Amino acid sequence: MTQTALTREQVLAMEPGTDLNILVAVHVLHQPVHPLIGSPMIRLGKSYYFIPEYSGKIEDAWDVEEALKDVRVRTRYTNRLLRIILAEKGECDQYDLMHATPEQRCKAALLAVLDL
Repeated sequence: MTQTALTREQVLAMEPGTDLNILVAVHVLHQPVHPLIGSPMIRLGKSYYFIPEYSGKIEDAWDVEEALKDVRVRTRYTNRLLRIILAEKGECDQYDLMHATPEQRCKAALLAVLDL
């Protein structure tokens, strides 16, 4: 199990945006985050980039899902995503999983990687 100061409740309570995106960048995508120009940025090679809107744009959230290579982590991810949708809607089927929001996907990925 990965050691972390975060709790499941803290992750689920997060709003989409910078803080959630930073946690996803660090823990799921293993990207170093640097506080440059008053805004956190990721470093890829010798260049710095603004952190993508993982929790706000579906095309960025897909990058998060693509980073889940380990089958055990993917299984936890699917289970966490199902639970998040169930808690919000009271039901969840394959359609709901396919149409999960970027926020839901990011929270599920973070919970899966941190094994919360």
